[in-house]
Amino acid sequence: MRDKNPDRFLLVLICAGFVALYMGVYRNVDAGLYGFLGLRFRDIGPGWTVVGYVMAVAPSLWMPVRLARPSIVAYWILYATVVVPCMWIPYHTLNGPPERYLVYSSVLMVCFYVLSFTFRLPRWRIPRPDVPQDVFAFATVALVGAMTLAVWSTNGFRFDLGIESMYVRRRAAGESIPMGSLMSYVKGNLGSAMQPFAFAVGIARRSWILVGLSLFAGLVGFSVDGSKTSAMIPVFLLALYPLMTRYRDKFGYVMPALCGLLALTVWGLWEVRSDPKIPTVTTWRLFDVKGLLTGYYFEYFSSNPKMLLSDGILRAFFDNPYHYAAPEQIGAVYFGSPMTNSNANVWASAFADFGYFGMGAVTVALGAVFRLIDSMALNRGFLIPAFLTSFLGMKLSDVALDTSILSHGTLAILLIVYVLPPLKVEVMSDERFRPAGATA
Repeated sequence: MRDKNPDRFLLVLICAGFVALYMGVYRNVDAGLYGFLGLRFRDIGPGWTVVGYVMAVAPSLWMPVRLARPSIVAYWILYATVVVPCMWIPYHTLNGPPERYLVYSSVLMVCFYVLSFTFRLPRWRIPRPDVPQDVFAFATVALVGAMTLAVWSTNGFRFDLGIESMYVRRRAAGESIPMGSLMSYVKGNLGSAMQPFAFAVGIARRSWILVGLSLFAGLVGFSVDGSKTSAMIPVFLLALYPLMTRYRDKFGYVMPALCGLLALTVWGLWEVRSDPKIPTVTTWRLFDVKGLLTGYYFEYFSSNPKMLLSDGILRAFFDNPYHYAAPEQIGAVYFGSPMTNSNANVWASAFADFGYFGMGAVTVALGAVFRLIDSMALNRGFLIPAFLTSFLGMKLSDVALDTSILSHGTLAILLIVYVLPPLKVEVMSDERFRPAGATA
């Protein structure tokens, strides 16, 4: 569904402000603070500065303003956390001439534009089971509770919420929950699908039991492996809640405005306090690392053999040309250790596997995932599918699509929305929001 007469100039102006403020905090705070990790600011000349700036702002020419479908939340998240930093940071962090990276950034821009057709095309009509409300509620509590206890059991049902021991717990969890094991899938899907789902249903249905269960699952996840994501899920979803309800028809204005305000706040606090913890948990984590790793993936896999999903679902058909999976290989080459968490976003990971063809293919596949969620959200309310899709967008800013399917909750999210019964209580439904004369 297209927006009805959005103020396009206003949207462009707000996005231009966000990008300018982010560029400012990158140059004056983050580049100096994280130079030891490869983040830097170099003189690329005014021409390439303008190119990066214009390309980061350009999606505002077609980005939707109103949240007509759940996938639009994820689309905006991918814009803010992937597209904006990837149009700017690699020009400063890579040693090659800027024109080399321009090709990659242009392909990424085209892929992002093509993905926008996801919510411009008619939704599919998908038959779904009619699950009774009480059965659905009981199954949700039972499943989230069982998964939480199973994950908690891996550390002997101990609680350790210390910040200092976070990385020690992470290493211990890597041994007790090895990658590829059944428990690793349970843990991944709990944190990436079931925990945010329980919180979303609890908020939509005003169920404190589900909200409390989601919070408990987050504490367990943080206690077991130091997962900051698990602990921050409620904060992330609560921050999105007013944007997806009260400001749903102005989401496209508010979202980049808040991102710009965040950048300005970090910049201001740095000038006053010079506390590195502030940018570490904000601009570095949300934006900088996405652009930095995208540049490294482009640089390395442009001149070295592609992965061909040999570290993933096609490992039975192709031999891995390296000793490690792609994130570990990038960690070993650029950070000196394969233990460094160097997962990249959905398009950078696709480039590592199949180059530009992979970026196009994953765009089509991601569009199909978004359309499935949007289609199955018909007559199922807006809030819960939007919560789930927003969290999926955050995950895909860090991991490959194929990795996310089983290990990070994408398949689980699709199944949840498929069996989701119509909700009797919701802040704002599709029907109440839909403008007169508009179609789904």
